[in-house]
Amino acid sequence: MPLPAPDCARKAAHQRSITIQAHARTDGLWDIEGHLTDAWPEPVPMAGGMLPAGQPMHSMWLRLTVDRTATIVAALAVTDAGPYGKACGAIAPDYGQLVGLRVARGYRDAIRRLFGRTAGCTHINELAGAMGSAALQALWDEMTQASDEKPFAIDGCHALKSSSPQVAQFFPRWYRPEPEGG
Repeated sequence: MPLPAPDCARKAAHQRSITIQAHARTDGLWDIEGHLTDAWPEPVPMAGGMLPAGQPMHSMWLRLTVDRTATIVAALAVTDAGPYGKACGAIAPDYGQLVGLRVARGYRDAIRRLFGRTAGCTHINELAGAMGSAALQALWDEMTQASDEKPFAIDGCHALKSSSPQVAQFFPRWYRPEPEGG
């Protein structure tokens, strides 16, 4: 169900789009590709002049290649558009530091640690964070079917609390009832 209609008139002011696609590769790895754009319906000022309506001020790409354990084995960032031109894209090669990280609990903290403040790009960081959960969705079958490790989603959200009826039904091995009186 979509959001209900707003309760007053409004005018479009800005649009941020994030798209993420996952691709299973023939070598057994997965490519998770993300794209973030920011655009305005009216011309807006930016460094060096005015940005025409509808043109992206930000257009950033990130590809994470992950293995079956959701460990990043390759990372590539590209900046097509940024308000400060080539200066915005100069940080892109640094995102190779994501290699070796596992997309699991603590992944977003690692992004902040590696690329926080002036060590990275705010927009690529946001994209990288969103791509983590998309990578886990792409690997869902792989990570829940063939592993002795507890599936990453259990205790990762309210519906999959280890004491929930959903875990009891779909993941009985990992079900842990609440203690009496708890």
